[in-house]
Amino acid sequence: MFTRKLLLGLGASCVAVALAFAAAGPEGATPAHAAAPPEVRGPRVAVLATFPGAEVTSLYLVQAGGGADPAPVATFAHLPDATVRAAVVPGTPYVLATADTTPSRDASFNASLFRLRPHAPPEALVAGVVHASRPLVTPAGRVFVSRGRAGTEIEGRLRVDPLTVDEVDLATGNTRAVHAEHGHLLFLAGAAGSEILLYRVLPDHADIVAVDPDSGAVRPIVDDLPAFARDFSVDARGEKLVFQGRHETNSRTWVVDEIDLASGRARRLFSSPNMNLAPAVLPSGGVLYNPPGRGLSTLDAEARISGPLGPGVDLVAATTADSRWIAALHTQPSALAVPFLVDTETGAAAVLPAPRGSRVAVAGFYLENGGAL
Repeated sequence: MFTRKLLLGLGASCVAVALAFAAAGPEGATPAHAAAPPEVRGPRVAVLATFPGAEVTSLYLVQAGGGADPAPVATFAHLPDATVRAAVVPGTPYVLATADTTPSRDASFNASLFRLRPHAPPEALVAGVVHASRPLVTPAGRVFVSRGRAGTEIEGRLRVDPLTVDEVDLATGNTRAVHAEHGHLLFLAGAAGSEILLYRVLPDHADIVAVDPDSGAVRPIVDDLPAFARDFSVDARGEKLVFQGRHETNSRTWVVDEIDLASGRARRLFSSPNMNLAPAVLPSGGVLYNPPGRGLSTLDAEARISGPLGPGVDLVAATTADSRWIAALHTQPSALAVPFLVDTETGAAAVLPAPRGSRVAVAGFYLENGGAL
């Protein structure tokens, strides 16, 4: 069971808590809340805040430089101290969120998918969603979740579960399985063109595949890789996938790899003994990462970014389509993550307003009338 929880925790959307306790940073570092240039504003961002131990989470629409005490626009209920992940739906006023809702000894599939709209009651759409998983919303507005149910426990072995990736009809909540496997993890790594990308941890190997959700056709991308990959992101053209993984032969080394999605060719961008590299690719194709102890920085991009909030690990949650703005979470040891905004043209950063003392999830950028930028 420990191995299963580790695999789930290492997903791209599931590392904020682990990184907060493992991030490298000098003692006595200035708190992230102290660095918030008031002149940086940028677009609105949808964030969700959960107080430790609480049975509700609230949605906020905030802007850098806004008031320090924002008002919630929607609230939904879940299990105490639930893990919450979220994404905006482009072209709509909706924000989708997952949170733990089903009491159980094994939390693997205890989450539900909620549809949130400002100033409207929340709607629970789908149960049986993988714990701590973020819904995948494609640029076209299609919604996918990873689901499953517990398989048979066999002493001394990692449990094998029946798993599916389901498309969700936002109007009805109806689901349709687009891919199914018996294994340990089906992780939604991103969308590229008409395909969705899955990182699969199966009983005998881990791989990355592209799935056509209409036909169910599966196209191999990476045939075999160590089962500890995470922090997946795709450029706007759907040409390359960037992620962090474990080195093929040296278990103490972590790498940032770029995969050409057409050919499957891999290019190694960086390696380090530090496991908190948290790479991200911008829509324009530029790559960012977290060099040890420095925070978000440019790896292979024209963006002017170098540790905008100082030492720590910065997890990119959303970018605007033109790559101008980044919304991210700044994590430091034994501290709650801080949401912030970065202007990639100037490198200027500003902390986003959020209820102090809460755990924050960034859903994405939110247009004046709803939807993503």
